[in-house]
Amino acid sequence: MAIMRSRSERPFWRAERAMSEMSRKPEKRLMATIDIGAHSARMLIAEVNVSDRSFVELEELEMPVPLGSNVFRTAMISDESIQILCGILRNFKQKMEEYGVTHCRAIATSAVREAGNAEIFIERIRHATGIVIQIFDGTDEARLDYIATISDVPAKYGFTKKATLIADIGTGACQVSAYDYGQLCFTETLKVGTLRAIELMPGTFSSTAMVQFVSMLVDKSFSELEHISGRIKAQTIIAMGSSVRTLFKLTGRRGMVAASISREEFFNLRSTILNMSLEEVSEKYRIPPDLAETIAPCCMILENLLRLTDAESIVIPMASTKNVLMRDFIHAEFGIKDIFDEQIHNLINRTAARYLCWNEYSERTCCFADRLFSLLERLHGLGKRELLILRIAARLHKSGLFINNQAYHKHSYYIIMNTEIPGISMRERRLAALVARYHRKAEPKMLHPEYACLPLEDRSILNKLAAILRIACGLAAMSSIPDHMTLKIEPERIVIRLEDNISHFTESMVEIDTNYFRSVFARKVVFY
Repeated sequence: MAIMRSRSERPFWRAERAMSEMSRKPEKRLMATIDIGAHSARMLIAEVNVSDRSFVELEELEMPVPLGSNVFRTAMISDESIQILCGILRNFKQKMEEYGVTHCRAIATSAVREAGNAEIFIERIRHATGIVIQIFDGTDEARLDYIATISDVPAKYGFTKKATLIADIGTGACQVSAYDYGQLCFTETLKVGTLRAIELMPGTFSSTAMVQFVSMLVDKSFSELEHISGRIKAQTIIAMGSSVRTLFKLTGRRGMVAASISREEFFNLRSTILNMSLEEVSEKYRIPPDLAETIAPCCMILENLLRLTDAESIVIPMASTKNVLMRDFIHAEFGIKDIFDEQIHNLINRTAARYLCWNEYSERTCCFADRLFSLLERLHGLGKRELLILRIAARLHKSGLFINNQAYHKHSYYIIMNTEIPGISMRERRLAALVARYHRKAEPKMLHPEYACLPLEDRSILNKLAAILRIACGLAAMSSIPDHMTLKIEPERIVIRLEDNISHFTESMVEIDTNYFRSVFARKVVFY
């Protein structure tokens, strides 16, 4: 029998059904990314599905800005360019407000990174627009390149099954990362880009003269890789960047997620392009002049990479940087595990092997450092990124012995500071280098310039991590079973008990430097 509802009941029933439908409707979040490059500023606004983290592009804006022409010539961003960009970012912010954007990430790449007045520039932008810009290092770009490769390059191209070189060819710089069976070997930032070379031309030249001039600059920049060319032999080059995607379009092929060009096909295309004027390229292939002028430098960069690697083919993902940047932003906001984390540890281990500090003692030190960090969490109050800094320092704290055993901790500092590690910011790299520097001998002092220049918060992090590493180093030197260590935090002391059967432990434990730990954490360390 059907149940009839009275008229007075029906509105409540309809409201209840409407609320039920609303609860089933996926929650949305409006997010935006801003990418400030050498010659343009781009913004992508997207609607993100909170349940599955997918997104739909709502609007994309791009405006030209001459940052590259300033920095590549004078190493400074001009006042005029700052004013132009302030106006552009005000418009971007207004557009975000119209959409109701709640989360925004703004980055700047090579031009701002190299500018002598970068900090002033960032502050002026923040003051004028409220937008906080993060400078993207070359290693940050290398990390995004890996994420793009995993997400957008089909498995049939064998990234995880052979030696591959990823080359991100931008307008101001080229990021080159070598992988072996999907494992990162090294990454280098080359100050050569498709428009940088043109900006450096001293005057107006014919097309032939321009090709010769750009070729000379590209060859000179790539000569820096000659000394390691044996380490970057690869079967495939994965090339990224708008100029590379434009180059592929000249082949006439369309509608692919990623495409491959053989070595022979590339050199045939290159010969055709370099024998044409800029106007002819633009007219024949129906591409805008500003993109057409990037084709010749792009060909020269790829030619150098093919020569160095002996690669058989070039794979070109069609996804643009804006999509990868948005995906990465979404993952960071929702706390999704970074797929690049494993590569960071692989590169640290490779670096340790290179400097001959990949051994049992180093492994024990890392294990003890991890264990101490975990057991002392209530005391130090640090998080996952600080643990990563400690791990880098623990693995590489003896790398300086490769140079000299005298004051080797200072050499370790130099090695870590000058090792590019994608996924690790310059600030984090500096902290890791200093933690390794202070694992022995003198404690940090304001008389030490590297320590004195740190912000107060970073000095506190450094002291906590270096104090933990000193204890870890001492324990690793005399014990072999970190998992058997127990630790108890008492009001005035830390009690560490090791259940090893090492006979010399009791006599040797007095050699562990616990004074630094006591001064940092205000607790005496006692061993049993």
